[in-house]
Amino acid sequence: VIIFSPFSPFSLLHSSATTRKQMPCLIVVLRFNPPAIRIMGTQLREETVHRLNSKIYTATTTSHSPKQEPPKFEFVSNPPHWAMEMPKMYCDQTGRSMVMLTIIEALEAEDWRLKASHSMVHNSQCWKSTDAGMDTTRLVFLRA
Repeated sequence: VIIFSPFSPFSLLHSSATTRKQMPCLIVVLRFNPPAIRIMGTQLREETVHRLNSKIYTATTTSHSPKQEPPKFEFVSNPPHWAMEMPKMYCDQTGRSMVMLTIIEALEAEDWRLKASHSMVHNSQCWKSTDAGMDTTRLVFLRA
């Protein structure tokens, strides 16, 4: 049973245009393993995207090859959001926490404040078998 409340990430995604203007929100969807990150909502400063590009790659648990080009955020226009896929990477529990901390610190530098979070683990009875063992975390930020 999913309960929709004013502070639910689901209700923030479907809020009216007037509500979004009054209270801009940013939703970060993190999916592990392999890590994939989506940032949706109002625009981010270019310096914030550069900061995230330089730090998220080193926060994962996988060892890093200096010859390999690190993954970077790409802007996707429909729907408008930033996306980063890291198909050859892995994050254990510590790595997941470090990725989330890196994102929270970068967004707080841009005056975003973490308002809510939601996490779920995909298991083989509820999801297709290729999703088993993955988990998804949503972080909801509001302007300070």
